[in-house]
Amino acid sequence: MTINEKKGTAMRNIMPACLGRRRILCALAGILGLVAAAAAAASPASAHAHTVVSPQVIHTGTAPTGYEVTFRYYDPAATSVQVRGEWYFSNAASTTTTTSAGLLPSQWAPGDFPIAYPNQGPAPNWPVAQMKLNPATGVWSYTTPLPSGTFTYGFYVDCTSPPPGLAGCTELADPSNPPWNTSGSVEPDSQVYVPFDARFGTPDMSWQAPKRAHGTLVDVSYPDPQSTNPAGSHPLAVYLPPGYNPHRRIPYTTLYLSHGGGGNEVDWSTQGAANRIIGNLIADRKAQPMVIVMTNFNNLGTCTLFDGSCYANDLANYVIRYVDAHYNVSRNASDRAFAGLSLGGLRANYLLFNNTTLFGYFGSWSIGSLGAPAATSPLWQNPALKSRLGIQIGGGNFDSLTVPGINTYEAALTTNGIPFTDARVDAGHEWYAWRQLLYDYATTVAFRHTTISVSLGTSSRPSGTDGLTAEVTADTAEPAAPTGRVQFYLDGHQTGAPRPVGRDGTATLPLEHGVTAGTHTITAVYSGDSFYNTSTSSAFSFSAG
Repeated sequence: MTINEKKGTAMRNIMPACLGRRRILCALAGILGLVAAAAAAASPASAHAHTVVSPQVIHTGTAPTGYEVTFRYYDPAATSVQVRGEWYFSNAASTTTTTSAGLLPSQWAPGDFPIAYPNQGPAPNWPVAQMKLNPATGVWSYTTPLPSGTFTYGFYVDCTSPPPGLAGCTELADPSNPPWNTSGSVEPDSQVYVPFDARFGTPDMSWQAPKRAHGTLVDVSYPDPQSTNPAGSHPLAVYLPPGYNPHRRIPYTTLYLSHGGGGNEVDWSTQGAANRIIGNLIADRKAQPMVIVMTNFNNLGTCTLFDGSCYANDLANYVIRYVDAHYNVSRNASDRAFAGLSLGGLRANYLLFNNTTLFGYFGSWSIGSLGAPAATSPLWQNPALKSRLGIQIGGGNFDSLTVPGINTYEAALTTNGIPFTDARVDAGHEWYAWRQLLYDYATTVAFRHTTISVSLGTSSRPSGTDGLTAEVTADTAEPAAPTGRVQFYLDGHQTGAPRPVGRDGTATLPLEHGVTAGTHTITAVYSGDSFYNTSTSSAFSFSAG
């Protein structure tokens, strides 16, 4: 038996049953399986591992997507091997919060998106396919077309339970494409990225592609008296951007991410492809380098899954302190952002109202109003809510955990004058939605807030009306200063062409052609750039004599 065989057998025998996203026990047992496999590998009989190429992505240039993927698993002793992947599809016309079309990859058409079938919230109702054995090699294989994007999949060996649940069976990661880490929590599945071919109408998901340097991922443990398992310490996954400099003069911004129910700290760096998404944005100059901290809200204190208080205490008193002490990151709230999905979104809502000043930016995804206080709570009147630099509320249009609760939540935010942005995608309760929401959050909300003000420019004339200056300020400390242009409006009417923002962050409107006598108002609108959002000044009054 080869090393791979022994590793697979050990994990099948030791790991408990789990379904899809309910993987906490599986992750822990996976570690035990790897330990057992390592011991087996010491045997001389297992000195030569069988090499398998999996997954293999091929550009076919043929319908329906232009690409196909072959998955392979070596186990000549198995009687059956199945692969379950997140590749049921539907379209907006055929989908509700409880139904979907259940199209297979061979039926994919432009406009289709991945969604479980039946569409039942977090239920992992994905297709299960029987793989075919090559008796000469002992390799099982399965080939399917796929559109562009990241897809999670896992293998099931000698499973006799019916799909899609596969109750009592163990999901195995692809031995040829294992998770990146071997400490902390370990995922029992794998991911594959498929490029896009515009000729077939597949969406361009190249912002998820593993095509450039994407920084460094590390799994660390921090001291945590709240942690019950493991006792006294807790895991974190940390992403450091390409070229991370522990001595950089301007400390890095920090994005804190939370998984959902049944997940763990490595979800965002595996299924979520967060390191690839942010790495590509940095390479494309759509985001500035940042540190990402991916937390684990399991086994903290005595809180239930629907109580965010233990997690909030952990974040404020242990996680952030550890990160601040070990990495070159800013300690200012305006330089920190938080976002969470599903039950991680519940924690985002709890933090927003109970630890409001801990972060400058918040993202709550796929949970509606859960975690937010009752409408009559005085927490809604906290003035700090209105001064957050960015709040995003989002989720899938066909997610029963998002809709209709998100509508009620956004109405309450509007009623109380709390600014936010809405981000919804055609999707259900799955990583296809959350990868897009992370991309949107990083390119439209996090670390992008600006403020613009207007004042009289320095003048040699007694009237002082020959110049007005607009100053654009980034409200998050970043290496790159705002660029772009400023458009001035005199008494509500556009005046002159947009003026460039100089290196000092200012744009000047000369008034040498004269302004009629009397009191006037000037307003300035900043255009924004690839790093910063637009902003509008308050009206500035001045007198011309």
